[in-house]
Amino acid sequence: MVSLRPAEQADREQILEVHVSAIRALCATHYTPEQIEAWAGRLRADSYDRVIRERELLVAIEGDVVIGFGQLDVATGEVEAIYVRPSAVRLGVGSSLLCELEAIARSACLQELFLDASLNAVDFYERSGFLIVEQRMHQFESGADIACVRMIKQI
Repeated sequence: MVSLRPAEQADREQILEVHVSAIRALCATHYTPEQIEAWAGRLRADSYDRVIRERELLVAIEGDVVIGFGQLDVATGEVEAIYVRPSAVRLGVGSSLLCELEAIARSACLQELFLDASLNAVDFYERSGFLIVEQRMHQFESGADIACVRMIKQI
């Protein structure tokens, strides 16, 4: 049974595991090994400290294991992340996280959400009602960049 709850500082290591494993396994079909490393290699457990304090960061838990997380910036309406362990893909975890983030956004009186989807995730977001706005490039602090797709959804 999967449950959702707000992330806690104690979840940081498991959130990191989910994030890195999802990037390395699920994004490899659309990005080069160098892009994957620029993306996943920069992540650290303490990267989530500020996010846990300042954003809506939810975790999906199965037993006592974090199997996914979703992140929303309520101030801007940006869905900043939905990541799921590769072993939990296509089991409804990502959809559950996104649905709960949308509920949080509606309760904050937001009317629209936006995001920059990785190329491998565009279909997921389209199935969830997001519309493609434009192709973009996301640049990491290292200077490496990856293609992504800006998407929006009226809620």
